[in-house]
Amino acid sequence: MRFTGKQTTAVLLSAAVLMSALPAAVYGEADPETEFLASEEGPAGVEAYGTQMEEDAESATYEEKALTVYLGDMEAGVEVPFYFINDVTDLPYMNLSDWIDLAETMYQNGADGYDLELEADGPAVMLTRENGYSMLVDFSDRTIRFEDYDAFIHLSDDSSLLDEVSDIYVSEEGDPILIEKIQKGSFDRYGKEVELNLADYQIDLYWSEEDGIYLVPLQTLSDFLVSPAIMSSFFYNGDAVFVGDSDLLGLNDDELTPMGEALYSAPSGKMSEELAWYSYCELCLALDHLYGLKEIHDISSFDRVFSETGYKEDLCSADPDIKDGALNDFIYYYLDDMHSGFETCSYRTEEPVTVGDGRGLSSLRDSAISELYSQARDRADHPIESYEEVGNTAYITFDHFLILWDPEDYYAGEIEVEKDPSSATLDTAALITYANERITREDSPIENVVIDLSLNGGGLVDTAAFLVPWYLGEASISIRSSLTGAISTGTYRSDINLDRVFDEKDMLQDKRLFCMISPDTFSCGNLVTGMFRASGRVTLLGQESGGGSCFVLPMSTAYGSIFTISSPRRMSYLKNGSYYDTDTGFQPDVVIVKPENFYDREALTEYINHLF
Repeated sequence: MRFTGKQTTAVLLSAAVLMSALPAAVYGEADPETEFLASEEGPAGVEAYGTQMEEDAESATYEEKALTVYLGDMEAGVEVPFYFINDVTDLPYMNLSDWIDLAETMYQNGADGYDLELEADGPAVMLTRENGYSMLVDFSDRTIRFEDYDAFIHLSDDSSLLDEVSDIYVSEEGDPILIEKIQKGSFDRYGKEVELNLADYQIDLYWSEEDGIYLVPLQTLSDFLVSPAIMSSFFYNGDAVFVGDSDLLGLNDDELTPMGEALYSAPSGKMSEELAWYSYCELCLALDHLYGLKEIHDISSFDRVFSETGYKEDLCSADPDIKDGALNDFIYYYLDDMHSGFETCSYRTEEPVTVGDGRGLSSLRDSAISELYSQARDRADHPIESYEEVGNTAYITFDHFLILWDPEDYYAGEIEVEKDPSSATLDTAALITYANERITREDSPIENVVIDLSLNGGGLVDTAAFLVPWYLGEASISIRSSLTGAISTGTYRSDINLDRVFDEKDMLQDKRLFCMISPDTFSCGNLVTGMFRASGRVTLLGQESGGGSCFVLPMSTAYGSIFTISSPRRMSYLKNGSYYDTDTGFQPDVVIVKPENFYDREALTEYINHLF
């Protein structure tokens, strides 16, 4: 796909702006009783802030401009038409026919299968996937409807509806390697219809049936069709559009990538009032639907909670310093869920206006607990290593769930296992295969095996699919969507002994199995704890785990800042056919009171041997 040339066109469009659909606070006086009831119920949507200019509901003008879209790096660029309404040059829209071409380029990613078809009937446009699921955009009432949102956005080669385990564990011959998904215990239940009512959020759509123009804001497409599907976002800096995340931009390293440099080379400064207002409305729309802990946090609508916490005025500002500072503070002080965080300011921002040190109560408590256990481990009578044997007990300690290598690399036997359990490059799969080799060696004295997750903050869910079968023979990873109600369970086996056969030899047999947990055992560490708890075959030692049920979803604002939220996909454990959330953590079977006793391996080994 390639478009050439720069086109500038002035055409009248039918604007999907229905005065009757907008809040009475914008267009005339509101009935006091109605206004009071709406305020009490806290409906989803956005109430007008400040003085909103009444727009012409009949027509608008647009400028068409060809921009290069960089797909992950500066070497992969395609030219695509974008549209700018009423001379607002920093708020881009996409025509849905152009979106189809771009989506097929992004989502196929070298794999066959992904395909979109567009069918228009007046103001209604239907996009239908090759799997039969569709997205209906009604430009007259400004709604986007998904008969099944999860089925519409998931990639064509995903193994199941909500599966978060990668599909890379396949040899060139098509055989499973390292991790195998099995049919037994794997199933999906599809969720309910999802409707995005953009009118309630004062987000405009524009269309012209005669010209085949159906315009949707770029950020709306990014939030609902890009971020949840490929963990990246769109960024427009006035010169080009970039598709990426913090890693692809180099924001997590000391040096920006070429794409990051190109994005941040644009000048900083204020945005248009139109972009400032749209970015606020879109932020509310995205968080209302995609924040996975909304109900638990007792949030009826983000517009309402932004008002209640005093952040709405700043979040509506056209000054990116104020806007980014407010978003930073709100995420850390009011969401404060350890998965949500403000990552990077917009290229427009010079210095965000923030308060405090950007850490909420949960973050402060977590840091204090982590420091308590870290100091206790540092004071142990000997350095705690990732694998060690004490008498008849093997201890496997790691602080992150990581699989860093290509699956075939593990079979070459050349991956060195690091001794430092806190190392950011300690490969968990390599550690487990090494530990299995030592534990099952001829004349091995090992009778007890302890996985120490006391300082494990989580990581890659693939690692859980590899680790848990070592203890249980299989790992069933269950996910429930808080947005759609869909549920999915994927069941996995792993090739622990690296003989390319998935069988009982990959499971620890005739060993007493333990797992050490603490309040610092979080996210994926907590997920593994839940699977061990549900099995009834692993004894949990320590203190209640830290929780953290949602997968992390990277997001962006319409003006270019990057943040993460707890996504609607919530890790669960399955018991008696029901899905139970893991967010509040799990109680141990045997309590260890003092942090220093976690790392007194001699005393702990003696204690374990006396447990019935």
